[in-house]
Amino acid sequence: MLKLIIADDERIIRETISTIIDWKKYDIELVGLCRNGLEAYDMILDESPDIVLTDIRMPGMDGLELIRRIYETDLNTQFIILSGYGEFEYAKAAMKYGVRHYLLKPCSEIHILESIKDIAQDCYRKNSSERSYPALNSIRHNVIFTILNNAVCQNRPYDEIMQAYDPYMDFYFSSYHLFYIFFLGFENLEEFLQQLKQYAKNRFPQVTIHGIYVNYTLLLFFKEFAGNYQDMSHFFSHMRLAGHSASLETEDLSFKNLQSLLQTALDKVRRFSMIYYINDFHILSSCNYSFIMDEANKQLSASLQSGSTENTDSLISLLSEVTDLSFLKQLSNSLMLAISAADSRLSTVELTEWLLNVTHETQLEPLKLTLAEKLRTLLSAKPEKSAVSAMTKQIRDYVDQHLSDPNLTLKGIAEQHLFMNTDYVSKKFQKETGTRFSNYLTSVRIERAKKLLVSAGSDKIQTVAEQVGCGNNPQYFSQLFKKNTGVTPSAYAARHHGEG
Repeated sequence: MLKLIIADDERIIRETISTIIDWKKYDIELVGLCRNGLEAYDMILDESPDIVLTDIRMPGMDGLELIRRIYETDLNTQFIILSGYGEFEYAKAAMKYGVRHYLLKPCSEIHILESIKDIAQDCYRKNSSERSYPALNSIRHNVIFTILNNAVCQNRPYDEIMQAYDPYMDFYFSSYHLFYIFFLGFENLEEFLQQLKQYAKNRFPQVTIHGIYVNYTLLLFFKEFAGNYQDMSHFFSHMRLAGHSASLETEDLSFKNLQSLLQTALDKVRRFSMIYYINDFHILSSCNYSFIMDEANKQLSASLQSGSTENTDSLISLLSEVTDLSFLKQLSNSLMLAISAADSRLSTVELTEWLLNVTHETQLEPLKLTLAEKLRTLLSAKPEKSAVSAMTKQIRDYVDQHLSDPNLTLKGIAEQHLFMNTDYVSKKFQKETGTRFSNYLTSVRIERAKKLLVSAGSDKIQTVAEQVGCGNNPQYFSQLFKKNTGVTPSAYAARHHGEG
């Protein structure tokens, strides 16, 4: 589902547009109405919307400045300009920032929908081609593999399992596509995957493809992107495999979210004794170690609850019996994900480092020793007791260290630093701090600016603006400072230096 924000200083216009269209019918969530550019800018930082329908002339920050500032961030937000007849020059200026849609007031529901539908395709296309971070990719694969084992081996409820891993994947808001590949023998699976790997690399290299194989059937699924999937279906049906003369048969389905797809897929595969998960085009077996998986999770749960070294020793002893390197890698990653999800003793940064290091481990015994040491360290430590989680503390630390970055966004911190789902991070941060990220960022910038102005003086305002992340727009800095303090930066500095 795509997110939409409407920004217009005329109340009747923004509220009329919000109500005349049934946005959910078009798979769009209206996340907010804004009275001016400053409100819209803050809301964009908080919500990371896909589409913003904005007026040009608004108080505080006009639509063109809003578009320019967002263009310089790492957000993929697309804009539709809504304005009067005499402002076409503004629209032309916005085109250099990639804006292609310009609606004249008053505009009809039909014209708005035409622009929305057109731009929605761009959004899906951009979403599918977003930069893929190896660590984030690794986490996604490990989460799905863990869910597979929890659902099939331990027979846990789907909702309970997915809720535990909500920080790492979007189970509810993004559409997914599923391909069934029928009559594919296990002896041809490796060859099939290598051909698929090359095809995906050439056509959609940024898309993470997951797969589950059981009994001559492969289930491939991925986040939906723009366009139809006939070309992919044609590729599958015309694939040539050694010793396989018949064409592969396919069926594909769309799902409103990953949750509904996994429920459908897991219901179909759970009755098979041998299940294989496709992790980055590599085959990993599952369920042949179902007892160890089940017992390891029980021992971990007991150790997390009691802090007993006896449970930790039992867990490590159990893991020492594993003789398959690939399985131990997946099991260790599943245990680390469970520890990270349970409490704050393992941060997402540490989790990411662990997953990357395990990926490159090539020997069984060194991994056993490393895993045993890590488990003893983590399970003997007490989770941090704080009013906020380790995640929120990491966000605060990151903001403090990178405050001079004018393009600082929660989306960038979540995806590139925490490797977590942006929506989850946004909601959890607001719940724990009682404020939106944009408000927090503004308050930190203002407080830092106050200290710098006191020590630097009124002749260093440009330098202060740069140090708090507003250097590319001193006028915005002055507006922001006055809005939050009641005085301009120069007046504040002069007051504290006995000037004027």
